[in-house]
Formats: sequence, structure tokens, C-alpha cells
Amino acid sequence: MAAPSDDYPRTGDLPTDGVPIRPAATLLLLDDRPDLHVLALRRTTRSTFVANHTLFPGGALDPDDHDPRWPDLVQGWTPADADEALGVDAGALAFWVAAIRETIEESGIAVGCTPDVVAHRTGLDAGTVRLSDLLANDGGLDLSGVWPVARWVTPAGGPKRYDTYFFAAAAPPGAEAVADGTEAVGVEWMRPAVALDRWRDGGLTMISPTISMLQSLEPYGTAAEALAVAEAAQGAPRRRARVLDESLDLVRFPGDPGYEAAGTREAYGWVWLPSGGASPED
Repeated sequence: MAAPSDDYPRTGDLPTDGVPIRPAATLLLLDDRPDLHVLALRRTTRSTFVANHTLFPGGALDPDDHDPRWPDLVQGWTPADADEALGVDAGALAFWVAAIRETIEESGIAVGCTPDVVAHRTGLDAGTVRLSDLLANDGGLDLSGVWPVARWVTPAGGPKRYDTYFFAAAAPPGAEAVADGTEAVGVEWMRPAVALDRWRDGGLTMISPTISMLQSLEPYGTAAEALAVAEAAQGAPRRRARVLDESLDLVRFPGDPGYEAAGTREAYGWVWLPSGGASPED
């Protein structure tokens, strides 16, 4: 994976408006029902960020995501491999951990670890229970099937900003989501194409990062197909996104019609999961 550059900057090199840019992680949880579906949440109207929006499980990194025990508790990714995959200097493994933890808290689904941790979702959210403590005594965390697929940075001008890495993984067999009722007030398994149609019709409110992931997933028929391409895409060039409107327009990537059309602007968004049928080199 290429090192950070002007086109793919470190968090500290991003333009700032005085609002701190917090590291965050999001998980695209994929399942065949019987064709490809992705788990989506509806954010509470009380949220101070993307209230009432449809999005994927995720959130800001917590201190426990950086616990020094994680390299020994994790299977599938070494710290060095994780750093290289995300193009960061150090500490990338915490993004994987955060994606798993947030998914447990918000949807009640545990990926890569014992489902027993779901009973502690309220404590995890409150910070009174640490996922590292739970898994240190119960099998650790298998991240071998969890693949980074994108990075999006919240644009300047809002009350909160995040530098978010997006991951994709298969849902455990028989997984059923239950919203936590605080951050997420609704959960739904959606076909990517149907979710995009509902957004176009005004039935769902979404922003560019969510829209872009649905665009990338739309052509795939199964979770296995999408995840095989996600694995093969590790180390592939990152596609820089352009947007016209954060909530009302499809995201555009190099090679798309109108990529540099009047009114579009370069976003701080990079996606390296190719759309279905494309090779990672396309």
C-alpha cells in the first residue's frame, strides 16, 4: 500500500477548521439473504452527528481499542500489516478493533469473537466494560476475514469531524441485529440497490460515505464474491472520490461520467473496493 502523500494525507496533515478530527471506524456487515444484503442502522434524531441518517455500524475509537494486549489477542492481522494496509505510521489495529466493538454495541452482532460479548454491549458503550478484558479470557479476536475498503474524512464546517476507515466482513451464521435504542433506533438488512433506490426516492437520508459504499457493493451477488474482491484489492490504488452534493448526488470516481464536471469537488474520500466486475487494477 502506498505511503501517505498529498493525495492521501495523514490525519495530522488534513486541512483543519479548528474542529478536532477524531479517528473512527465503520463496518459493512455482509450477508446472503439469499442474495447480498448489508446491515444498515438508522441514527437517532437526538444524535449531534448525522441525526436520523441511515448508515453502517461504527464510531470513534475508544482508549481500549489501543490496549497494548490487542496484538496478542488478534489473529489475522499483525500490527505492521495493519499499518501498511491503512497507510498509517502506527496504531492501525485499533481501527479494526473499534469497528468490531461498535458493531457489538450498536447492532448486537459479534464478528470474529464469541457471541457471549453481546451480553455486555451496554457496558461496552458506557466504558464500564472493556472488550480487551472480555476476549483476553475467551478466545481472542479473529480478524482474518475483515478487510479495509475505504477511508472518508468529514468535511470542514460541521460540529464534529472524523477520519473514518471502512471495513467489510461476513455476518456470523444466523446473525440477527437488534438496535441498541440509543445511538441506533432501527436496523435493517438491505440490498445495496434497493437502499440506493429508497435514497433517490427520499425514503432514506444518507451522506456520501454511505452512498459510495452502496455504489461499490451494488453489483455483487453474494457476500463471498464481494469479500474475495475486497481481499484481492489490498494494496490496490485508492480511488479518490468527487462529489457534487454530500446528500443528494451519487459519488463519482475516476472513469465515471462527469467525474470532473462543473460543480463537483474533490472529497476527502478514497475507496479501494472495486465495483462488481472490475479488477483491483482497473
